[in-house]
Amino acid sequence: MHKTKQREDGMHHHVMMRLLFCLLAAVLLTGCAAPVPGGKWEIDRAVQQTFEAGQLFPEHSYYYLGSITAPESIIAIDNRFTLQTRVWAHIDMSEQRLNGWLQWYRGERYGGCDYYGGVILAPDGRRAGVWYSPNIFNIIRMPEPNVLEVFQPYSFMGRRCGEPNDDGPLPR
Repeated sequence: MHKTKQREDGMHHHVMMRLLFCLLAAVLLTGCAAPVPGGKWEIDRAVQQTFEAGQLFPEHSYYYLGSITAPESIIAIDNRFTLQTRVWAHIDMSEQRLNGWLQWYRGERYGGCDYYGGVILAPDGRRAGVWYSPNIFNIIRMPEPNVLEVFQPYSFMGRRCGEPNDDGPLPR
């Protein structure tokens, strides 16, 4: 019986060592994966003024989040880049549509969130697009050359502007 117990202990030790080795290998391989380069989402007053003047950015493709009649956020991606997205909806933009959205924003701004404008920068610093939103933070990634992923923007503490929590709505 004593030899059987030793054999079982040895097998148990061998199995545990294999599991530890596999776990260590998985951790090391995951850590060796190349990170996806990240860009920036920065406030830019000139971009905000251009949006608020109802002017379009030439050679850009437009996308929005939310309702087509009053979207929460707008981005315009330079046509040298491709947007890879599951959240942004493409739209054929016109000055008339943009001005309609702006009129709605101005009318609804009372007690609402202020809108800001800014630039979307590729990881190498090239201007890849522009944005207009009440949410001033975002994650920008470039999974392959000239392909952008622009996530849903957020505000303070990872929440979207106006989104309530236990303490009430997000400060504006």
